Amino acid sequence: MGVPKFFRYTSERYPCLNELVKQYQIPDFDNMYLDMNGIIHNCSHPDDSNPHFRITEKKIFEDIFHYLSILFQIIKPKKLFFMAIDGVAPRAKMNQQRGRRFRSAREAEKLEEEARNKGETLPTEKRFDSNCITPGTVFMARLHEQLKYFIKSKISTDPLWAKVKVILSGHETPGEGEHKIMDYIRWSRSQPDYDPNTRHCLYGLDADLIMLGMCTHEPHFALLREEVKFGKSTNRATSPEETNFYLLHLSLLREYLEQEFISIKDKLPFEYDLEKIVDDWVLMGFLVGNDFIPNLPNMHISNDALPVLYNTYMTVLPTLDGYINESGDLNLKRFEVFMQELAKIDMEKFQDTYADLKYFEAKTGRRPNANERKDYKPNNDETFNVNVEDIKANKPDDELQALINATEDMFMDDMEIENEDEYEETSDEEANMAMEFILHKKDYYMNKLDYSKVTDEVLADQAEGYVRAIQWNLYYYYKGCPSWCWYYPHHYAPYISDIKGFADLKIEFELGEPFKPFEQLLAVLPAASKQLLPAPFHALMTDEDSPIVHYYPINFETDLNGKRNDWEAVVLIPFIDETNLLSAMEPCYQRLTEEEKSRNTHGPMLVYNWTAQNQGVLIAPLHFDPIAECHATETKVWRQELEVPGSMLKRGMLPNAKRDMLFPGFPTMRHLKYKTSIKKGKVKVFDQPSRNENMIVELIRESEKEDPITEVAKKMLGKVIWAGWPHLTRAKVISVSNEKMRLHHVDQQNNNVDGTPNYSTEPNNGNLHKQWISERSTIIEHNMNRLGIELGDVTTIIHAVNLKGEFEPEWCSVPCGYALQAVVTDVRAHIIQEGGRFSTPQEAYPTGDSVFLLTQGQHYGAHATVVDSECIRSGRIKVAVRERPQPAPRPHPAAAPYRAANHAAAACGNTCWLLH
Repeated sequence: MGVPKFFRYTSERYPCLNELVKQYQIPDFDNMYLDMNGIIHNCSHPDDSNPHFRITEKKIFEDIFHYLSILFQIIKPKKLFFMAIDGVAPRAKMNQQRGRRFRSAREAEKLEEEARNKGETLPTEKRFDSNCITPGTVFMARLHEQLKYFIKSKISTDPLWAKVKVILSGHETPGEGEHKIMDYIRWSRSQPDYDPNTRHCLYGLDADLIMLGMCTHEPHFALLREEVKFGKSTNRATSPEETNFYLLHLSLLREYLEQEFISIKDKLPFEYDLEKIVDDWVLMGFLVGNDFIPNLPNMHISNDALPVLYNTYMTVLPTLDGYINESGDLNLKRFEVFMQELAKIDMEKFQDTYADLKYFEAKTGRRPNANERKDYKPNNDETFNVNVEDIKANKPDDELQALINATEDMFMDDMEIENEDEYEETSDEEANMAMEFILHKKDYYMNKLDYSKVTDEVLADQAEGYVRAIQWNLYYYYKGCPSWCWYYPHHYAPYISDIKGFADLKIEFELGEPFKPFEQLLAVLPAASKQLLPAPFHALMTDEDSPIVHYYPINFETDLNGKRNDWEAVVLIPFIDETNLLSAMEPCYQRLTEEEKSRNTHGPMLVYNWTAQNQGVLIAPLHFDPIAECHATETKVWRQELEVPGSMLKRGMLPNAKRDMLFPGFPTMRHLKYKTSIKKGKVKVFDQPSRNENMIVELIRESEKEDPITEVAKKMLGKVIWAGWPHLTRAKVISVSNEKMRLHHVDQQNNNVDGTPNYSTEPNNGNLHKQWISERSTIIEHNMNRLGIELGDVTTIIHAVNLKGEFEPEWCSVPCGYALQAVVTDVRAHIIQEGGRFSTPQEAYPTGDSVFLLTQGQHYGAHATVVDSECIRSGRIKVAVRERPQPAPRPHPAAAPYRAANHAAAACGNTCWLLH
């Protein structure tokens, strides 16, 4: 899950980040990584709101295979395809996993109960329990075997898969999927032959993938994810063919962040370094909470917490002697200065609460008691959920009053207030508010964190625990898991103003060992999912005499804690004590079967490569057919082999990274002059206007006076430009226009003597003028309303056809209009060698390549292998046709001619992916 609302907020603040995947404009990627758990969940329980939904295991596996095939077909990685499934997680993640599984089990039971109460008849088959997507279950063991078969099958039968290395890091390998990917990237970067211009694509649904990708400091990195629709009535696509995919470009996010903090560039007493700014940005992201640590009080993304953090950072950084996050090492002294400045938000947020307190006191003649404070909800018309008139009319009985007095006495501990009269009569309003703030925080610690008394030692322990959690997170993101056994022991974080006095804290972690699969299952599953564990462990979750039965409550509370959605609520269940858990499990192991014991072990990740040597028949595990010839080798790599010592870690962006060169498909704003501003531009990134602030990019013209349209025509007609800034793509200019005329390119082969192109002129009259005005409006509105780009006055439009074929340049048939000021003509681009035009038949048809014959006759459409292209005569090469049991049918004279896949797909209104 990562960081709730972070993806949407970041995408709307920086509107150009997300780009719809277009069939002919997908960047070339060297490495593709899949965070697989999202795929498994989508393919196994796509509609949790339907209690009637049932699915077979075979169907789940088929859908997963199909999804993987589609993702591979979209991206077509050149070197590596890395598939990562969550293994046993660090103890720090288990608290979140535990809460999520308890809640999902209760929601599923509630849906089925509601259906029965309505008289609905549910299927007799058991529903799919999504909690089985946890390491060590029978389902995950079967899936692992199926994936091994699938990978070997694809490498043996699909030439695209045969060209890349495929890695499967399955549920047997400890670690979260996305962090196993990060471990591999860190290891790769430490190798002497690593290419610093490697192009990465990471697929996944978690918002924290943005932070993970950014802290790699790789210059060419994009995230692939399904289209996200926000709103109450959103239907999920049922198949990958019906799904729109988007690339979120981290290269562009880096440039947005540079603009976010550009105002302090000349104010720093040390060198301005964007890479270190990015590291501090990752740190600030932790303060709104993630899977390992709760958000700070009042730090909610939906309440503009991120701009508060950014503004605090820009205030504090110029006063420091360096950056706060030093490549994963937290500089405690600088962090304490930052937190002291940020702490001002505590008192600012409390002012609203204090106004309600004063209102309550004015209406009732007394301050609210502890229970009334506990029920307080900000901005609620029923202040403190208490009816003021009832309080006036009804005095509490003696027993209740004694309880109220005792509770209030507990609040007054350690406070230098002699009695309430003195408090009420003071004329110092600021002192009153400060005292109420202390009371308010004490109430928080006593009711939320269950302290009976709030002392200096308690607050010091809270501060140390939180800072330790931040450092654990930084180590985890930048260096790998620092401790498998550490976890944050509270459901709530302390107030910012109480996180202080830690500058000299010594922080060390014990690495420990990851849980075994069954240990994690017992730690995170509710009793409702006990069948996912071997039978000997069931009684531990349900038997009244079990020493750990209290860890599995049937009924439990949740707390929204300032959030708005039920799925964001804190699940208030007890934390697992590791010692008690392992001790209770010990007697059960002797009753496990051999198969169960094998599931309770860790395993290596598996590396697959194509080999020409036949490895024999590939036997399929259940459901599927064997493969006659397997051409895939399997190598085991244990996680310890990927560990990189701290001295070997490569931090920041690597030398020789080509920052100033355009890699086609990786957008950049570098090639045009612009300035940025933050304002509420109501940009529509997700089909509805953003309610938060957007970073608006305003283009700056090179000169105030634009060239005459005839000069523009001479420079651009028939030429290839880069259009669609900042998502630059190649396009060929076929005409230029202004409000008065259109100039069309006539003959690209026969230019004038001086080299200028021929063109014809057409006046923009009547309907043409109306069309031009409409097109200009569309260009301006799309740039502003979707991309957050202010073009300024558009007087000249460039009409160009986009490039859609790389190997042999092929251009779209329908031109697109672009504002002159938003096209780029001079670009130093990194041109991929394999994307160039073939200069000889031998290059196009090397010996041994597979081809399909398009010649009319007996072998039309037949599969053949190139035998010799050196003997080319009259446009012919020698091929060997693979014999068929019976001759291919001759095409009927009136039959439709062969169509390329892209033309056939366009005619059918589908995409090429479907035809593949």
